[in-house]
Amino acid sequence: MKKILFLILFSSSITAYTQTFDSIKTPSVQNVSEGLDASRYPGGLMKFRKDLADKINLNRIKGINSMTGTITSKAKIIVNAKGKIEDILVTGDNPDFNKEIIRAIKSMKNRLKPLDSNGKLVRSYFSFPLTLSFE
Repeated sequence: MKKILFLILFSSSITAYTQTFDSIKTPSVQNVSEGLDASRYPGGLMKFRKDLADKINLNRIKGINSMTGTITSKAKIIVNAKGKIEDILVTGDNPDFNKEIIRAIKSMKNRLKPLDSNGKLVRSYFSFPLTLSFE
């Protein structure tokens, strides 16, 4: 009797640990081609550029007075279905410039128009370059 009970418990424990997950669903993010679509920001692309440039404070970048040439960074913004910026990733050579870009984007008050996919508003991202030139 003990052997039968042991076999039943042993076989049931094996089947409990052999369950498989078909797939783990992650929130989808639609890819938007390089650059911001003019219709996604209130006032268009030029207004977005101007608003972002107005928010960047060059005094926060260390050694700005002695720099020459250009500083280039690339920003990637994830916009949720409500038009709010969820995540910002900035890559570039100058960490102070990257931090300032993140701060400037976070301080922007206007929401972006979410991307429409098959009649449904979806989470999406877009990326754009930023260049700071010195003479």
